[in-house]
Amino acid sequence: MVTVDERAEVPPAEGRPRSRMIATQRVADVTARRLGVVAFLVVVAATWQICSEFFPPVLIPSPARVANRFITLWSNPGFLLYARATVIHVLASVSIAFVLGLAIALFAHFFKSFQPAVYQRLAPFLNAFPGIGWAFLALVWFGINSESVIFSAAAALLPLAIINIGAGLRELNPEMTEMAVSFSRQAPRRIRLVMLPMMFPYMFATVRLCFGVSWQIVLIVELLCGAPGLGSVISVARQRYWTDMIFAVVVLILLIVFVVDRVIFTRLQYKIGKAYNV
Repeated sequence: MVTVDERAEVPPAEGRPRSRMIATQRVADVTARRLGVVAFLVVVAATWQICSEFFPPVLIPSPARVANRFITLWSNPGFLLYARATVIHVLASVSIAFVLGLAIALFAHFFKSFQPAVYQRLAPFLNAFPGIGWAFLALVWFGINSESVIFSAAAALLPLAIINIGAGLRELNPEMTEMAVSFSRQAPRRIRLVMLPMMFPYMFATVRLCFGVSWQIVLIVELLCGAPGLGSVISVARQRYWTDMIFAVVVLILLIVFVVDRVIFTRLQYKIGKAYNV
């Protein structure tokens, strides 16, 4: 028979608590992912350096040459103005496309008879229309200026906004919308207090998608229209065979998109996931 004292001296079960094991496994997974990213970057940099030794700088400049050009560009006030112009073009085109897409999707939601016209005619037409076509039309209509770039990029992003926001409207809880009607007959009030908060994850995904795609469209339009921006910097570098400048501009765009996505969008997505359980 085991006494109380003897039971107290029995050693606990071997092994760490489950919570500690999970935390340790999570840290190991994060470390493995970071090491994988570092290894990938090292491989890319090494491959780039090796290729630059076998090809002339006009084809593949070395990483050191591109880094030197990147640092030199930041000391040029004119380049900073062109970079700011591109950022303004991106933000303006994303904002216009998002607002117009939200308005069109809400219009089709409240007037059901227009849904086939919006989702089966307008959205497919805008989605199929090439961005280069919008660029040339804007060049004819507005000339060589920032308005042409913003119009072309917004027109190319508009179908993405309509389709994504429309998907969010179709996923709304019908019981919640019916209850909102019973509390208020004013459509703007229901939209502001009930529908938009429920659609926030979809609207956030729309903004994040449009922001990433807009850089591609804006650069192409600036390159074609000759409007102030990084696209025109790339055009000048192409004409003068400054390949290292082209690489430096591309690296700058990659850094901007990566930092904004990780610092702003990723944190917001984490908070949205906790708030909406998505």
